Amino acid sequence: MHRPLFIVIEGLDGSGKSTQIDLLRDYFQSHGTACHVTAEPTDLPTGKLIRSVLRKEISVDPRTLAAMFAADRIEHLFHPEVGILAKLAAGYHVVASRYYFSSLAYQSEFVDPGFVASLNSLAKVTLPADLTIFLDLEPEVSMQRIRNRPGEDELFETLEKLQHVRESFLNAFTVYGGDENIHHINAAGEINQVAEAIQDLVNKV
Repeated sequence: MHRPLFIVIEGLDGSGKSTQIDLLRDYFQSHGTACHVTAEPTDLPTGKLIRSVLRKEISVDPRTLAAMFAADRIEHLFHPEVGILAKLAAGYHVVASRYYFSSLAYQSEFVDPGFVASLNSLAKVTLPADLTIFLDLEPEVSMQRIRNRPGEDELFETLEKLQHVRESFLNAFTVYGGDENIHHINAAGEINQVAEAIQDLVNKV
């Protein structure tokens, strides 16, 4: 960890991304290094609009939603204060919940994956992650975890959709991630075991 790292945590809803990201931030900080945690959709205006779609408050064409995610990702990268590039330049490790593989996975049911990939080509060329970790979980387990948490289901939170999303993640990693540092971790394991597996991968970057 001789330089600031950009690490992306991907996975189905319910796979434990938030928990593992918090633990990774604590791990960095315990070693005296600064860490900035972020997520997509962002809290920027573009991200807030996306959240309205995901909560089913407004409806848009699936191609529009794919473009909205890509636009939010550009803001996420280049924002002069809270953007990923700005944080890396300031010496922070950046750990993000979701990046462009999530777009390929979640939007490919209704939008051509090639179109989604083209929308995200700027992000892929500008800043591929130093390490992408896919917290792999069977969709049935993911759905059970989602049902046990408070709040209403979002747009993609049905078993059928989660099954499609998992298959789409695996396909996207194969088709679009061949030149990237991507690792799969079984998210059904104990929280501490998963955290240790993540830390081992980080230390090898």
